Amino acid sequence: MKIAYAGFDLFYPMLESLFDSGCEIVKIYTNKVDNITEFNTHVTEFAKAHNIEISYDKITLSDLEELKENGVDALFCAAYYYRIPILEGFKMINVHPSLLPLGRGAWPMPLCILNKCEKSGVTFHKMEESFDTGEILMQEEFTLDDNETLYTYMEKIYSLLPNMVSTLLGDFEYYYNNAKAQGEGVYEEAPDEHDYVIDKNTDFSDADRISRAFSGFYVIYRENDTDHRLLNAVAIKGDNKNKKFKIKDGYLKVVSA
Repeated sequence: MKIAYAGFDLFYPMLESLFDSGCEIVKIYTNKVDNITEFNTHVTEFAKAHNIEISYDKITLSDLEELKENGVDALFCAAYYYRIPILEGFKMINVHPSLLPLGRGAWPMPLCILNKCEKSGVTFHKMEESFDTGEILMQEEFTLDDNETLYTYMEKIYSLLPNMVSTLLGDFEYYYNNAKAQGEGVYEEAPDEHDYVIDKNTDFSDADRISRAFSGFYVIYRENDTDHRLLNAVAIKGDNKNKKFKIKDGYLKVVSA
């Protein structure tokens, strides 16, 4: 199968799985990232190692028309910043880190943890003009643990991708032509700064949940009107003698309320 791919390192195992399953990847689209909390290092190195053309520009309708004219069968998208136009008659599949129609939106993973969801999953669906509403080709579910982090959430998705991709590509036309419409769903806005701010009055359970939901990203510790960005913060329960957070090397220490 001849494909193009759009995404950065968050879903790099998807790119590997497509390649390992025999896809001919003719072009990779990625986007510029900060390389602090989000990366495109693996995607870029993969393109160079396999002599695949790579673009950091937004995908245009002309790009899609060119892919189609050159015999590309489909575009797979997995974590890509830019809105991709829809080309009628060209197969476009998105990989979404939730059980659609639940968790529509750009960043459902931390929201699932913040909202104490019991389960989530990964969905392959057709791309449409409206985000995350396309017909579902396949999806797999997993359970969320009480101590789930953004890291462990994504690791569960990574473990599912090779088999899902192999199954999909084993009979792609069947899955594509028999994709099922989604039910009712709500688009959830991505978390903003308010969702990952912690201060000395935050109790331990909230600090713990926020730090787990944004592990690999950062949380903001606000003190005396000053914001400290903490990468890979972990909330550590302190003793009752200390009534404030202690900040050291990206860690948080807090006393339960």
